[in-house]
Amino acid sequence: MSQGLSLLQAPPFIIVFGFFLTACLFGVFASFFELFLSIKGSFNLPPLVHLYTLGFALFTMFGALFQMLPVVAGAVIKNPKPKAFLSYILLLLGSTLMFVGFLKRDYLILGAIFAYLGIVYTSLLMLWHLFKVKAYIPTPMGFRYALGFLLLGASIGLYQVLSYFDLVPFWERAIYVHLTLLLFGWIGLLVASVSFQVVEMFFVAEPYNKSFSMNFPLMVLFGLVLSYFGGFFSVPLVILFLSYSYMTIRRLIKRKRGMEPSILFWYMSQTFLIISSLLYPFIHTYFLPFLFSFLVFFSSIIMGMMYRIIPFLVWFHLSNMLAKRVPLMSEVIPYESIRLNFYMHLLWVACIVLSFLLNQKAGFIISSVVHVASSLFFLYNVYTGGRLYFELKS
Repeated sequence: MSQGLSLLQAPPFIIVFGFFLTACLFGVFASFFELFLSIKGSFNLPPLVHLYTLGFALFTMFGALFQMLPVVAGAVIKNPKPKAFLSYILLLLGSTLMFVGFLKRDYLILGAIFAYLGIVYTSLLMLWHLFKVKAYIPTPMGFRYALGFLLLGASIGLYQVLSYFDLVPFWERAIYVHLTLLLFGWIGLLVASVSFQVVEMFFVAEPYNKSFSMNFPLMVLFGLVLSYFGGFFSVPLVILFLSYSYMTIRRLIKRKRGMEPSILFWYMSQTFLIISSLLYPFIHTYFLPFLFSFLVFFSSIIMGMMYRIIPFLVWFHLSNMLAKRVPLMSEVIPYESIRLNFYMHLLWVACIVLSFLLNQKAGFIISSVVHVASSLFFLYNVYTGGRLYFELKS
């Protein structure tokens, strides 16, 4: 772990900040597209979902992994800038072309190939470095499994795209398997693996049960295999993530450190992970509520983590550079701004839920406007926090 605390081993700030800022831009674009669909009165799910999962979530998680691999696992990627840049370009091309392809169909295969190449290249790069070091703590072990599930889920996604054009035989269960692997196997497992480290470290909370956290990736694998059969066989996976959420909320409530605004996003995230997990066995009946709940889960945790990572990295890099002025982490992004963004995010979720219940078009438009405002404010906060680093560095 001490390797990643050296400025010589940690990746340059621009890598993590570049991935994070691009993720925020995708989040803003997704909220505007959501507003467009609300005004139009139509619901085009595939491009909207992939804006959030490919654009917002994947860019964030790869950016965070470039930082966390040396810090948590001691897996240092040497000369990271060109490697991260290639990953960035492939994912940017893939995410953009897939969005256009879902609307016009013409660029869908090309976009899927670029996205797949970006995922394969980045995942194998990280796995190569992860497997060169021994994992004595649960977080790097979870990284390995999560990246494996990402590779498998992305492969099935590419297969599904090719089947749309009759290039390969159609597989009826492909979408369900693709969705389950990427939501629970990639996003869910990665978030849980990070939690096992940062909940104790960031919030001075009680450590997770070592046996549970070390075996969590293997239990997720077992749950995913069973969930392929659907229905009752999904229960083990549900119980597993409900247990993780219960442990996390319990530790956050009993934490020793005082209240910080970023922790509000954690509470909200875990609440909606519980809801989405409970809905998962009934996914065919409650598909949209399940998908929305899972979206709130990972978007909330991403916002909460960015609001901790960006200030920490600004402080960390400037401190190691012996800059003339090193701001406190609370000065990089003010707590008042974080708290305001949380309430905007909460208002968007409340408006969406009310709109679903009342089935009012005007409600969806209002909720989309709130989401646009929340996304823009989030982008502004992340951008100004990162800009402070470059100003003080120079």
